[in-house]
Amino acid sequence: MKYSIVVVGYNRPDSMRRLLESLCCASYEVSCDLVISLDYGTRQEELLKIAENVKWMHGEKKIRKFQSAQGLRQHILQCGDLTNEYDAVVVMEDDLVVAENFFQYVIEAVEFYNNNDLIAGISLYTHHTNPGNGRAFEAQFNGYDAYLMQYAQSWGQCWTRKMWNAFRNWYDEQVEDIALDGVVPNYVVGWNKQSWLKYYIRYTAEKGLFYVYPYFSLTTNSSEIGEHNKHNSTAYQVPLSTGKMQGYRFPEVEDAVKYDAYFERIFEEPIDGCYGNILLDLYGLRKHFGNADTLISTQKLNYKILREIELKYRPHELNCLRQEEGKGIYVYDLKELCVTKKKLGYCRLEERLRIAQYDLKAESPRLTLLHGLNGVKENVKRRFCKKP
Repeated sequence: MKYSIVVVGYNRPDSMRRLLESLCCASYEVSCDLVISLDYGTRQEELLKIAENVKWMHGEKKIRKFQSAQGLRQHILQCGDLTNEYDAVVVMEDDLVVAENFFQYVIEAVEFYNNNDLIAGISLYTHHTNPGNGRAFEAQFNGYDAYLMQYAQSWGQCWTRKMWNAFRNWYDEQVEDIALDGVVPNYVVGWNKQSWLKYYIRYTAEKGLFYVYPYFSLTTNSSEIGEHNKHNSTAYQVPLSTGKMQGYRFPEVEDAVKYDAYFERIFEEPIDGCYGNILLDLYGLRKHFGNADTLISTQKLNYKILREIELKYRPHELNCLRQEEGKGIYVYDLKELCVTKKKLGYCRLEERLRIAQYDLKAESPRLTLLHGLNGVKENVKRRFCKKP
């Protein structure tokens, strides 16, 4: 197959230099072209010099320099369209760093999933945080080297021609914005008009497709100041995989651990004490429950509570299988409303404190206080400071 790595650059020369250095230090078992795609901006010439100085030893190097501003969405769409020239493209935005063995993962994942119609893309990054509320995310391990999620990725992703064309055909038929109908979380719908990712997430969730995610990340995100990021952050830095794998063990779709667009586990086996269509809401992000009969949630809601479960085991969906009576998780009958005697505002405060205690694990009171103060500081910066 003919591969290409596409590096997307806009006004961040230091970030671009670092990414290109990490790509040049990686190992490649087959030839691969390097396409450096530079959107028009005030620092485009600086980026161009960096691109021209890169010595790429693994295939042809190509530089694309736009003469007018494309914006992030149109830029990425044009990068994806390079699958017309290549069998598979790996797209990297400029604030990433790659693991030395990332290309081995790409090749083996493409070979395994290229003909599977349920796979919409291949992620090189793995989440340790749910972007919707900042809570920790940990995928349940079941013996394979990857899991599946109905959540597209922008921090290092691979598309084959077949995967990209299927998305492109769907995208070209869409209206300008995405509906607030619960198919994807509300925070995703609220991303600005330059986001291409929210459309890919919608496509993946709407069609019941999946992205392949590694348990150990092959990229990490520096979250540096840029057009769509006002403050430096380490919130999405994750450990990078090291060393060479003795062959990745990829699961078939039916054998994989799977999550939906809300980072909630998709269970295919029955759950004790639940009936009908069961929906998980352990992150408390759902506003729509569709045609579900039973809801398992950390939210305090005005529905009949069938039982309460202790928020205890990790990852948190394990509590649904190892149910122990206690506080933190509610099992609701969505067919029956039941107004609580307590005010919901008070109940929701109780629930948030309980979740915070669970998330912070065994941290000392001093560290907990420092986390809280840092959170307040970051919120003030985001709300009132136009510049960091």
